[in-house]
Amino acid sequence: MRRCTALAVAVLITSASVAAGPAAVAQGGPPDPVDALKRQFREEHGVRTSETARVFFGAKSRSAFRISGRVQFGPSGVVAVDLTWRDVPEPGNGPGGKPSEKAPSYRVIRVGKDVYYDVAQYPGPVPDGKKWIRRNHAAGMTRYLAPAAGLQPVNVYDPSVLKAVLKRSRSTPVSGGRLYQGTMSHKEMGRVTKGRYVDPFSGLSARKSKGKISWRLWTGRDGLVARLVTTDTLGAAKTSVFARTDTRYTGWGCRLVITAPPADEVVEQDDLAGYVPEPDPAH
Repeated sequence: MRRCTALAVAVLITSASVAAGPAAVAQGGPPDPVDALKRQFREEHGVRTSETARVFFGAKSRSAFRISGRVQFGPSGVVAVDLTWRDVPEPGNGPGGKPSEKAPSYRVIRVGKDVYYDVAQYPGPVPDGKKWIRRNHAAGMTRYLAPAAGLQPVNVYDPSVLKAVLKRSRSTPVSGGRLYQGTMSHKEMGRVTKGRYVDPFSGLSARKSKGKISWRLWTGRDGLVARLVTTDTLGAAKTSVFARTDTRYTGWGCRLVITAPPADEVVEQDDLAGYVPEPDPAH
């Protein structure tokens, strides 16, 4: 009787060990970046970004931008951004072939659907005391910068996009996390993006674009995106025009509250149409 009881216990232990095997493996596997992202969607928390974007014609870079930003989350994703951007002059474009001076920087704030950009980005005059313009429609680079504080053609804050990127990637372990590499056409990106997808460099919708996006995406031990480098082909495969964007993500989960500029410093973009400053009575 004792022998039968001992045998039954041994069978139960063995069965439990076998059943627990897959679960143990799953628990010890790499964290899911999509789940890690969704856990960041909390009120008044966010992430900081640093980005360099370059557009190439052949082997030579023709335009480049540096962007530093803060992205605030809510329960459903991005709710606000605050970013500063500037052009990066090409080396040797200054007087006498010397490196150009540092270009001026510009700022963009988005809170909900309201987008504000500083008056230095507006080509015409603005009323005295106004430091910000609230955008009512597409306006230069702000159209592409405002949604996610950068020019990445891959929106890593959209869980459906991130899931599609991971699904189309080959994954390898690297020091401190994992590296995901893959490629997707603009048309595919349009199908997986929440809302309408527009390529930030060509300005084309997914339906009209023949381009594709290749990526290298690094995640940390916590599964959160640490760096994303994309190459965005802006037309057919034979084109020599492409964009390369390198973004680093730091401070995930930091306390962050982004607010709109003071109302008395804001002017509506539509109100500037035809605006002419009053002549200075002193002259």
